[in-house]
Amino acid sequence: MKKRVEQFAALGQEDRLEIFRLLVRAGLEGRCVDEIKRRLKMPGSTLSHHLDALTRSGLLAARRSGRFIYYAVNWREASGLIRFLIEDCCAEMNFGAGNASVTLRELECCADAQDGGAGAKQSGRHVLAGEANGRKKFNQGTSKRAVRARS
Repeated sequence: MKKRVEQFAALGQEDRLEIFRLLVRAGLEGRCVDEIKRRLKMPGSTLSHHLDALTRSGLLAARRSGRFIYYAVNWREASGLIRFLIEDCCAEMNFGAGNASVTLRELECCADAQDGGAGAKQSGRHVLAGEANGRKKFNQGTSKRAVRARS
């Protein structure tokens, strides 16, 4: 439990959450420190502090390639944190089975059922990918907003 609290604490700071989300989008290869610094327009010392905190929490892994250091998401830890959040979902409901586990897909269905299956459909608007966090998301490389219909 203590490890999970440390991971939430690491993600509970806006700049660190932004770094983590950038690295999630980067995929398995991650990004080198210079690219992270350039994309986030963050001073090197500040970035180093945040990368260290995320690495100590176990959510990031660093690797050296020549003179560059690359950071990537530690997917085992990140997925473990997500599982931790939802592992007890609906645990007190009677499924008629001994030890039923709920998948992320089933959890999304619970959310749809909770809001009557309407969600953003009620408003009839398109939702920008990544908009839930209050920021517009831009399509990487094209500088165009990525729009997806929310269903």
